[in-house]
Amino acid sequence: MELASKPTKMKKRPYQRPFKKQFPWLILFMLLLAVAGWLVYRHLTPVRMGQSTVGFTPLTELGSGSYHGAQGGLYPGGSNERPSDHEAAGVAIAKTIRPLASDGTVDEQNGKIGFVAVGMSNTSIEFETFLEQADEIPHLNPAVVLVDGAQHSKASQFVANPDDDFWPILDGKIADAGLSAAQVQVVWLKEARAYANAPFPIDALMLKSDLRKIVTLLYERFPNLKIIYLSSRTYGGYATVDLNPEPYAYQSAFAVKWLIEDQIEGDAGLNFDSNNGSVTAPWLSWGPYLWADGLADEGHGFVWEQSDFAYDGTHTSPSGQAKVAGLLYYFLRTDETAVPWFLSSN
Repeated sequence: MELASKPTKMKKRPYQRPFKKQFPWLILFMLLLAVAGWLVYRHLTPVRMGQSTVGFTPLTELGSGSYHGAQGGLYPGGSNERPSDHEAAGVAIAKTIRPLASDGTVDEQNGKIGFVAVGMSNTSIEFETFLEQADEIPHLNPAVVLVDGAQHSKASQFVANPDDDFWPILDGKIADAGLSAAQVQVVWLKEARAYANAPFPIDALMLKSDLRKIVTLLYERFPNLKIIYLSSRTYGGYATVDLNPEPYAYQSAFAVKWLIEDQIEGDAGLNFDSNNGSVTAPWLSWGPYLWADGLADEGHGFVWEQSDFAYDGTHTSPSGQAKVAGLLYYFLRTDETAVPWFLSSN
């Protein structure tokens, strides 16, 4: 006869809160953590939206003054004028820009000078307005072929990627304009990083890195590219979305400034002069500087009104596009590095 086995005493497990009951508290904790991080970020880099002025000084007025330790001016030393050596080099290069046949040889009778806009959606809509006014430009060189190669949703981080579809689309636009790659000689480059969120100067350095890659890719793709004019963003204070609000719109100018300064200071990776070694880039210069502090100079200077922007406060409206097109036109018909090829000598 078997004896009944002694029942095993079960250990009492500690009470565990069901996961379903823990889940709301976990979500709340994560939300609080995210809000705390966002508040820290806003403290470090205050994003300004929906404002008619943000209190920054345009680089062209900042001069030898500084913004968070970074010197103003478009060029070294707080100057808005190109250094004399860089200016002389640019003028000499401009005078070598001649109408080219599709194989890249000089053809004064039937050749073409390709002038291509490269950049994002703002660049595209502003250059399209410039194109609409081209027929009314007095003394425009008939050999100049204007191409809007800029594309919507193509911020700098995309264009800096050689495998991005920006590049084959650009090739197609150039071909549709009746140009070969060998006939592209001048580029207007205007870019920004989408959803920039790093504190200054990291954000500007990231954009500068993108611009450098884009410059290199352009030179590799277009063997006779001789000049790239760069512009930074328009005013971003009216922005209602975080695509590229202030201060990132303003700070984008430092990326352009520092890239050009690198070339002026002899960076081998940006060398344009065969006398100094292998040529690795076109000659770089500021094109029109487009930023102004909203309505701050109302009544006595260039301003950006809210009506100059679309609903998102980021993309320019028809009036804003006309302002950019006007500044670009003024630059091209007055700058000594543009007049020799942009305007007719007859």
